[in-house]
Amino acid sequence: MSATGGPTAGRVIADLYAYGDWANERLLDSAERLAEPDLRRRFSEGALPILESFVHLTSADRRWFARFQGRPLPPGLTVTDLPSIAAVRKAWGDLAAERRAYMTGLDEAALGATIRWQDGQEMREMPRWQGLVQCANHGTQHRSEIAAMLTDCSQSPGDLDFGLWCRTAR
Repeated sequence: MSATGGPTAGRVIADLYAYGDWANERLLDSAERLAEPDLRRRFSEGALPILESFVHLTSADRRWFARFQGRPLPPGLTVTDLPSIAAVRKAWGDLAAERRAYMTGLDEAALGATIRWQDGQEMREMPRWQGLVQCANHGTQHRSEIAAMLTDCSQSPGDLDFGLWCRTAR
């Protein structure tokens, strides 16, 4: 708890990731019920197919996690690297466990520390807490796209509302 009695920034960020893990599991459970062609078909212009969306989400989270730790960015993942929902589930689970362990060791000073990385020719930087929140929000965007595509295939993951998670999943 903070000095005001509310949750610390670290607890709020950890909850955002726990919610994302819960929502991802619901999406992956629904995606496992799809036939292979539905995992790879494009539903609308601009949206990646379901499997590619999961791979993108996993790849982006891996790369952000490396930034948080000051490590070199791993290469981006493709459907060749994660060719099935089972492979995505394993990669996601491994990353989520590693990230949870990492985040338990972050105090307020570590959350406020600046992270830096090379982005093409430009050097970027932001406070670690902001990068963690950005990554969590990025996942929420893609989960909503995946949920819509799954619903179009009659495999709705159900309610992914953060409030539902707060009431039931903790």
